[in-house]
Amino acid sequence: MLTHSLATPADYPQLTAVWTRSVTATHNFLTLADRKAIQRDLPQYFAQVTLWRWQLDGHLMGFTGMAGTDLAMLFLDPAYFRHGYGQQIIHILMKTANLQTVTVNAQNSGALAFYQRQGFKIVSQSPLDTDGRPYPIINLSLT
Repeated sequence: MLTHSLATPADYPQLTAVWTRSVTATHNFLTLADRKAIQRDLPQYFAQVTLWRWQLDGHLMGFTGMAGTDLAMLFLDPAYFRHGYGQQIIHILMKTANLQTVTVNAQNSGALAFYQRQGFKIVSQSPLDTDGRPYPIINLSLT
């Protein structure tokens, strides 16, 4: 059964490990230096959002971060990719957290297609990520 609970700073090492496995599997466009810098800064990013741990039968399988109605992060352990869990999480967040928007790296075509299948539409784009790195982002919205 898929469950979720609020994450705390004590969870950060486990969440960082999930992030690392997920990013290694999906973000081949990141330079090694940028991946290490982002990983180092994860505790700061985690502290800026409402952070949820997602578990399947008691095993950590991923996490999400919400900033208001914006999904700031969704990372699943690769072992849980393509089993419908991401879709379940999105639908739960739509109902319980009023999820409305998400930002995705343009080079992460799998994630873009995933969010579009969930009903998100492209509303704007930027040539840089939110930290000014040269990774274009796409902003999506349900409305």
